[in-house]
Amino acid sequence: MRAAAPSSFERLQAGAALAWRTLQYFALSRVLVASALLLSLATIGGAAAPFGVTGPQAAPLLLAGSVTYFGLSAVLAVAAFSLRQRFLAQVVGQLAVDLVLITALAVGGGGLRAGIIVLYLLPLAGASLLLPTSAAFFVCAVAVLSLLTDAALRAIGGTSSDSLLFQTGLFGAALFAVTGLLRLLSARLAEQERLAQLRGQDLENQLEINRLVIAQMEQGVLVVDASSRVRANNLAARALLGLPPTMQLTGRRLSEFTSLQPLTEAFRRWRAAERSSGLWSNTIMQSSGPPKSQTDPLSSQLALRARFARPPSDAGDEFVIFLEDVRAVEERAQQLKLAAMGRLTASIAHEIRNPLAAISHAGQMLAEDSSEPLQQRLAGIVRENTQRLNRLVEDVLRVARREAPLGDSIELEPFVRGWLEEFARDRSLAPGRVILTAEPNVAVKFELSHLRQVLFNLVDNGLRYASDAAGAVEILVERARDDGGRVRLWVFDDGPGVPADVRGALFEPFYTTHARGTGLGLYIAREFCVANRCELSYGSRRSFDGSSREGFVLRFARGAGGVAEDVGFLDTIPVQ
Repeated sequence: MRAAAPSSFERLQAGAALAWRTLQYFALSRVLVASALLLSLATIGGAAAPFGVTGPQAAPLLLAGSVTYFGLSAVLAVAAFSLRQRFLAQVVGQLAVDLVLITALAVGGGGLRAGIIVLYLLPLAGASLLLPTSAAFFVCAVAVLSLLTDAALRAIGGTSSDSLLFQTGLFGAALFAVTGLLRLLSARLAEQERLAQLRGQDLENQLEINRLVIAQMEQGVLVVDASSRVRANNLAARALLGLPPTMQLTGRRLSEFTSLQPLTEAFRRWRAAERSSGLWSNTIMQSSGPPKSQTDPLSSQLALRARFARPPSDAGDEFVIFLEDVRAVEERAQQLKLAAMGRLTASIAHEIRNPLAAISHAGQMLAEDSSEPLQQRLAGIVRENTQRLNRLVEDVLRVARREAPLGDSIELEPFVRGWLEEFARDRSLAPGRVILTAEPNVAVKFELSHLRQVLFNLVDNGLRYASDAAGAVEILVERARDDGGRVRLWVFDDGPGVPADVRGALFEPFYTTHARGTGLGLYIAREFCVANRCELSYGSRRSFDGSSREGFVLRFARGAGGVAEDVGFLDTIPVQ
């Protein structure tokens, strides 16, 4: 899901977490400094005195102050890590402990001459990081006033020289300068950290958007490393590869799947070509791989197009594989062809109908002026074929407009027989060249004019490649026992058959392998079948004796076949 922009409450929580983390680091630093001070003062009797403190009379006071400072620092550190409450009170408490004990240690160690006063940098740094500018300078002013008061009292009491007060003032000025510098650096650091947080949030939002876009893409996307290990993928990729939608593919190699070997080999070939050519930019190479589905063993192989791309970064070891179903591309191309054909049909329909009307009118006039039987028969043939052509134009227009068919109830055996007799008469076919084998009492739902045109296109296509022998073309009507009694109409011929490499383009518009063909016959036949919710394809039929024949098969819609009284035999009807 898409990541929302952080709210004010979330930003406040993020800032509070950062402040508490800074306070904890500050408390831990205090414990470390107190520990170092305690260890140093424990060896005050050594050859060298720590922090410039000399004389054994100062050792017990400083040691007691250091122990107290260490103990309070430890308590404050535990409170900072365990009690995330009253942030300001804890900050004030820690700074107060620093100012009081460091001042006490400095006074007990001899004032400005004691090196302990450098410990004032710790509370000043903490105030600069945790408090506003005015509060940070207030802490600095308290420290400087403490030192100036001690120096003034020592000067009045005569225990120090007059230059001590001046030195203390210079040191106080230096503390103010250091406080200002620390405040400036802390402000810059806070701004950089805030900017880094914003950039991190933007990056996270962008990553979420990228994940959303990839997940919603119809194109399959795989992100793999050089060893083909998947680092990211989307649902479309798993669907195209025939994998379960809920399968965890990330972290697994493509080579682990037997069905994905073509894709793996294509990726390796692309990697080898990339290395040999030295092209490490965004190189794209295409390869077709037909991995078989693992979820549906009955489905045919998928025709996929794989595109490989590498990010332009030389240091990257990830590659992107784009998967696309070739059938989807072909369907889009088919839609474009349909749109073009629709426009073409609409533009020439009027031009076709005008000559047809003239031919039909001339045939009627010829029939009226002549009394000879032969001329009357010829005029009738002209009239019938002009009417058929006119119906064809109307049917093509209806398909182009996607109009719903009429859905006539047809008993196939007498309808196909009558149509076949008319077809044989019009084409002057030799007796028995086209035969009909049909089960009786088989009724289907199909528009009459559409079925006539489908039969005409299929039989005409068969005669184009069949021999002149008797039974060269056969129309078979049956109920498929292996398909729940679904009615099927086959058209066989004894020709060479359709080569495997052109079967995918059989029903494409304007595709033909015949010199005089238009490439529209099979396309229009299939469109009429689709309009009537039926299927037209080229397949193989296996007989009871184990033999098989290839031909065009029209599968009528399920439930469209009527119940027959007797389906135990097939009628073979030769055409005279």
